[in-house]
Amino acid sequence: MKLKICFLLFLCSNFGVMAQVKGGADAEVGTMVSDGLLPLKVGDAVPDIALAKVLNGKGALRLGGFKGKLLILDFWATSCGSCIQAMPRLDSLQRLFADRLVILPVTAEKAESIRYFQKHNAFLKGSKFISVVEDKALHQLFPHRLLPHEVWISAAGKVLGFTEVTEVTEERIRSVLAGDSLSAPLKKDVLDFDPAKPLLVRGNGAPDTNYRYRSLITAEIKGLPSAVSVRVDSLHQRTVIMATNVTLRKLYELAYKPLRNIPDSMVVLGDQGALWCYELDLPVGGGAGNIRQWIRQDLDRFFKVRSEWSGDSFRLVPLPDRSAADEPFTL
Repeated sequence: MKLKICFLLFLCSNFGVMAQVKGGADAEVGTMVSDGLLPLKVGDAVPDIALAKVLNGKGALRLGGFKGKLLILDFWATSCGSCIQAMPRLDSLQRLFADRLVILPVTAEKAESIRYFQKHNAFLKGSKFISVVEDKALHQLFPHRLLPHEVWISAAGKVLGFTEVTEVTEERIRSVLAGDSLSAPLKKDVLDFDPAKPLLVRGNGAPDTNYRYRSLITAEIKGLPSAVSVRVDSLHQRTVIMATNVTLRKLYELAYKPLRNIPDSMVVLGDQGALWCYELDLPVGGGAGNIRQWIRQDLDRFFKVRSEWSGDSFRLVPLPDRSAADEPFTL
């Protein structure tokens, strides 16, 4: 069965409440868009703004023109596989609820790109569905980071909520049309996440208490004491091993407990002048043996050595440097 994206063809016959602009099936309507629009939250009334460009539509669209119907804005992009996969399902929902529901795709991409996509995409090839294109206004009103992004707007023109596309279901639509509140989990993208910066540092992506496992090594941090400690964070259910401004031998004593009792003459570590800081946070219940093994692996990887314990002596064996021969790491 050929896939036909019909849910937006329905829109063409239901824009009688809006100002009409004559045009053919490929009419592309351009209108003025207000600048400086502020993001809307649940419960806010949507402004009656003109939508910038509509591909394959019959007339100019205004956001306020959808009052009287449940409106779902479906933010999408040609690079979003989940968006494309959802379109046939959204089509069936549009047809099921006829004139009580409008599902309106919205993209910031150029009209030319969408035309090419409609003509060549293997999944939806030849489907000329209506979409708001080259959009700025709706993206300002409903900022998001992840696609698909669904905005639910009531028949009264108020924001009901923001969801994943998987939450757009027959059962949920029936519930909203019956006057119930939108019960779906609220989709809330982290808009200020910077992938070029370390995760969680200074709240990048989430608070810095959000991690579940962490291992870090730094050079000496001036002003910190020379100390080693182990504590259990009962609130977050983590074991925290911390060493600040200690020698390399002190670090390896965390991994090899008997190392504390042998003389320096039996220990070969190389440069002992530098001081280091180390922290390992991991879920409670790892077991002492496993924790010491994880510490050893951390230290060996960082210092590019293989630690060897023979029972009465300890040494670090430098690993060969293969960086010149290795290819760059790629995903």
